Amino acid sequence: MEPDGPSALDDCSITKRTIVARGEARLDNLDRRQFVTKSAAAVTVTFACLCGLSGCAAYSKVSDTPTANPDSVTIDGSVVTVDLATEPTLRAVGGAIKVRHANIPDGIIIAHVEDSRYEVVSLLCTHRGVELEYDHQRTRFQCPSLGSSVFTLDGANVSGPARGPLQQYEAFLEGDILTIRL
Repeated sequence: MEPDGPSALDDCSITKRTIVARGEARLDNLDRRQFVTKSAAAVTVTFACLCGLSGCAAYSKVSDTPTANPDSVTIDGSVVTVDLATEPTLRAVGGAIKVRHANIPDGIIIAHVEDSRYEVVSLLCTHRGVELEYDHQRTRFQCPSLGSSVFTLDGANVSGPARGPLQQYEAFLEGDILTIRL
């Protein structure tokens, strides 16, 4: 025999054809438009909550780090040069950019960590391949995805589920030109 009233455990009752949850409308009384509208709202709220809890990068694998201005970057074999005069994000201490290119399979992230000092590491977290972000306040690279792996400026894994360190690259500054050896 099926219960007629709310159970003490979950405040829901189940009958042969309907579910009444906390006094809301019965499902058999919803027309198709109402069902689609309520379902879409539930999916939207769920996705918004998941993005808020773990960051949307967990799903898109794309970080908030700005992409380098294509006019400021030159790639010649295993040498990357960045003209800082045309890359305003990197001129200020604390700025960071990412460079994605076919010649750089994992991409790189370049961070301006202090006057005349730049750190360059592979862009992708070694856990799930999510693009990293530079946290200037804490002087570290961090994955915005689930688990939030944290890396030192030289790419060492400090915490989180990352499987290993990041690749670090040498960077040299001459005037307004930053040269990176891959």
